[in-house]
Amino acid sequence: MDNSGTLEVGNRISLLQTIKDSMPEDWGMLLSAFASSYGIGLLALLGLPFMIGATIDGLGLSESQAGFLGTLEFLAIMAASIVVAPFMSTAPRRILAFIGVFVAVVGNLLCLYQAQISYDLLMLFRIIAGLGCGLALAVGNATVSNAKNPEKLAAQMSVLFVTLMAITMLVFAWASNAWGYKGMYAILAFCMICVSPLLLMLPPRALEQPATRDHPHAHKSLFSLTSFFMLSAMFVFALRDMSGWAFVERIGLDVGYSGGEIGLLLSAQALLGISGPMIASVIGSRFGLKIPLTIGIVTSGLVYFVMLLLPTSIAAYTASAMFIGCTYFYTLSYLTALAAELDSQGRIVAASGGFLSAGVAFGPLVGGRLIEAFGYGLTSWAILGMAALTLVFAGCSLRSLNSAK
Repeated sequence: MDNSGTLEVGNRISLLQTIKDSMPEDWGMLLSAFASSYGIGLLALLGLPFMIGATIDGLGLSESQAGFLGTLEFLAIMAASIVVAPFMSTAPRRILAFIGVFVAVVGNLLCLYQAQISYDLLMLFRIIAGLGCGLALAVGNATVSNAKNPEKLAAQMSVLFVTLMAITMLVFAWASNAWGYKGMYAILAFCMICVSPLLLMLPPRALEQPATRDHPHAHKSLFSLTSFFMLSAMFVFALRDMSGWAFVERIGLDVGYSGGEIGLLLSAQALLGISGPMIASVIGSRFGLKIPLTIGIVTSGLVYFVMLLLPTSIAAYTASAMFIGCTYFYTLSYLTALAAELDSQGRIVAASGGFLSAGVAFGPLVGGRLIEAFGYGLTSWAILGMAALTLVFAGCSLRSLNSAK
């Protein structure tokens, strides 16, 4: 065989090995962790732009009031996640996840019980739903630490999350247009019920994985300085993202898109977004965490920077919107993997979901205040500054992991 033939065979073997390496090690662990973290815990994140728009139109709320509903819900998610995080090494995870989905579904259904719900009751019911989502989120995130390769599992969970995003963008847009805010809450409850059987495949407890060169496991305490930097990175990352994401629909309407067209655009960007976590799944830890994480944090910040810097440009809006999912989920995969590597018992990564939720909670409020006070232009620079701060916090966490090698 000549050199060209040998090279072709080698390329085929390399491609087959890459495909094999990117496949899930444990389908049950992947599907159950995805269902708990994303199909239940962070499902409201996907519907937030439509919930904000629907409550503004249906209840006559201001942007700040509508954003505050999201703030309360995600603060409740944060509280529940942080409270149970220290017990993730011994807690009965399946039971905890099922309690979470039950409470979350009840909270969403309560929002449907009368013809015209009051704002005060709506706030209470969103808190109830958030508490349930927080329990499920903590369990799902902690499961990442059970994997032999946390980077790959986190990326594969993100692939499924983006797939869910592509489907729900159309469903949420339809529900909010047809039935307003009550349609949104009904769809949230229905989706959670649909994925809840997957929770039966959750690993019941933490599983300690041996440290390797690629996965050194820093074994940091939840109350360590390293944990503080990691959780701060998660918080600022989500704060930056939600400061823009919560108003994507409103910005789209301003540039001339209709509500249905925005739903189609966001669904299309979700399909494109699958490429982000798929790349993370293939790359994994082959090049370490520093370079891919840096690329993700920078690009995810630039997406909203361009969108807000040029708020009247339909071309800038369209181009930026198409890369929201790709950059966000790519970066989230590596941030989640980093948190899992820092503590193989799952405590830091469980708490990281809570701090991610805290950023989500304050994002709409901060974004709304910034836009109202300074307009889109100056808000874009604030978002870029938050991206830089995320990079600093993540870098401090990486130092601890590198020192454990």
